[in-house]
Amino acid sequence: MDIFPITSCCPVLTPQKQFQDRFNQPNAYLELNPSMHITPDGSITILVRRVNYRKFKDRQFTLYEPKSVSSYVVLRGTIPANNSPLSTISMTAEDLSWSWSAEYPSYPTYWLGMEDIRFCDASTILLTVPEKNPSGNPCIFRGTLEGSQIHTISRCDPSHTEKNWMPFTTVEGICKVIYNVQPFQVKDILTDSKETIPFHTPDLQGYHGSTNGIIFGHSWRLFLIHTNKERSYHRWLLYNPETNEIRYSKPFVFFQYSYIEFPCSLCEYNGTIYISLGVNDDKAYILTVEKAEIIAWIP
Repeated sequence: MDIFPITSCCPVLTPQKQFQDRFNQPNAYLELNPSMHITPDGSITILVRRVNYRKFKDRQFTLYEPKSVSSYVVLRGTIPANNSPLSTISMTAEDLSWSWSAEYPSYPTYWLGMEDIRFCDASTILLTVPEKNPSGNPCIFRGTLEGSQIHTISRCDPSHTEKNWMPFTTVEGICKVIYNVQPFQVKDILTDSKETIPFHTPDLQGYHGSTNGIIFGHSWRLFLIHTNKERSYHRWLLYNPETNEIRYSKPFVFFQYSYIEFPCSLCEYNGTIYISLGVNDDKAYILTVEKAEIIAWIP
């Protein structure tokens, strides 16, 4: 399997959150699946997910409390000057909270908290919340991020099926999502307005969404998609919302010995592409790659 060349790898660390687990042992939440946004002036926001379970290569896992709990920490900082490598050492950290209206009650479920947040823009996010769905399945919501709180939360439809939506901004400035890869479907964020693009290839069967899309050349939007087999595999995906053209790369991985790789965000700043990545559901990284390398991998 090909390994995609990266130029830097920044570990993402948050203040440790400890608890007494169900085995009556001291334990701590694990960091994974960070989401990131970079503003034009270089300000960085990273939302780092933390969980109370550990997954293994054979798809088994150990849960350390009676239910699975997922929470987030907000890191804030700036891109270093003079092309210095990215570091989270001096970033501020706050627990992320949310404010729900009575319109969305909580239901008994095995999975508690927010999962796999994606940025639409600096203040608009998509989040998955199983406990707000009577069936306990993943449920997609749009929220506003302000400081360390999510508010003004609205359910997106259909919110109970495919959960790996990939938001992007059209040429007209409208935010939409790629809802599905095969069949290739695009929709508005809030409404069930799926449009199926005439495109089919067996190469992308089983692939689903990973990241938001970023501008990549004239009219194109660049995404990462992935599939989970004996391990995670990725492809670069280019989509042109004006012409509905689609291009994609050969499959690759980022790390030789990983078994789970979950990209949540793509950002670009001063020509460098940043990828927020969770590895093995117990590590969080920010990778950087060169645009020229991406172009070379997409026929």
